[in-house]
Amino acid sequence: MLGHDFLSGYSAKLLEYGLAVAYLVMFVGFWRYVQGGKKAAKAATVSDAARVPAAPVATGWFSIPADVRLHPGHTWARMEADGTVAVGLDDLGHRLVGPVERLELPRPGVRVEQGEAAVMLGADGKEIALVSPVEGEVVAANRTLEPTDAAASPYGAGWLFKVRPLRWKRDRAQLIGGQAALDWIEEQGRLLARRLSPEPAALLQDGGTPVFGIAREIDPEGWEEIAREFFHTQEA
Repeated sequence: MLGHDFLSGYSAKLLEYGLAVAYLVMFVGFWRYVQGGKKAAKAATVSDAARVPAAPVATGWFSIPADVRLHPGHTWARMEADGTVAVGLDDLGHRLVGPVERLELPRPGVRVEQGEAAVMLGADGKEIALVSPVEGEVVAANRTLEPTDAAASPYGAGWLFKVRPLRWKRDRAQLIGGQAALDWIEEQGRLLARRLSPEPAALLQDGGTPVFGIAREIDPEGWEEIAREFFHTQEA
């Protein structure tokens, strides 16, 4: 009788230990499955983000694509997949100038310097030079550019010319990017609205956005001053 009770107790304990071990094995397997799923999902998210082009981040009046960097003279630069750098006029610059009537772009083979005049444009009888945001050799010029395309897509179809950069890392460090670029260009817009008229509302659209073609609202003396301040160049 005693032997029977001992065997019964031993069998019960053995069953309990077996269940505990089985539970532990199942738990470990389940935990690895969950963690593996999380890592796979994270990897997929990172991979998808790498494949999706940087989308414009908008706030306030303007939007700046994440891969674009601005020059204080209101031109922009973006490194392209082929190693060249595309250059254009930023959103505020287009709003200031309005429809462009004449555009002189640098020829391929010409060397441009960061901060030096590279493009000449005319609007409503006024002319202004735009500086290059980078140093390099011009490899392409957007000579078929339509003014409406440039204004509608200043950071896309509105590119002006492309260069083979000589000192991209150095030049890039002198440009403004990310949230700092958004903050800067919006402050420039507010400064422009305050400077142009005793009644800045006349130069703003409904909602407070600067009108397209503010240059047409400025007298010749005012335009020269604004050009020096905002485009960092003298009137042509």
